[in-house]
Amino acid sequence: AVAQEPEVLLLDEPTSALDIGHAQETLELIDTVRSRREFTVIAAMHDLTLTAQYGDAVLMMADGRLIAEGTAAEVLTVERIKEVYGAQVTVQTHEGRPAVIPRRRLHS
Repeated sequence: AVAQEPEVLLLDEPTSALDIGHAQETLELIDTVRSRREFTVIAAMHDLTLTAQYGDAVLMMADGRLIAEGTAAEVLTVERIKEVYGAQVTVQTHEGRPAVIPRRRLHS
C-alpha cells in the first residue's frame, strides 16, 4: 500500500513469483494508483513483455551499465535481447507494444 504521497515509487521485481493473472493485477493496480496520485514508478523487472506492456520508458542494463533507453519498441529488439541475455527470441507487436517470445533452440 502507498501510505504517503511519494513523488517516486521504487519497485524491485514487483511481479516476481506471481502467476500471470496476479502479475497483471498487480501492475494494473500500480498503474491505476500512479495515474490517480501522479507519481513516477521505477521498477526493476525481468519479464520483458510485461515491461513493454506497462512501461512508458524502458532502460536496459547489463553488468551495472546502461545498454539502451527509450520506448519499449526502441529498446526491446531481437538483436539487443540476444546481445544482453544470449536469448533467441521473436519480438512481435501487439496493440502497439512489443511482445517478446522465446524461440526454442533446435538440437540436432
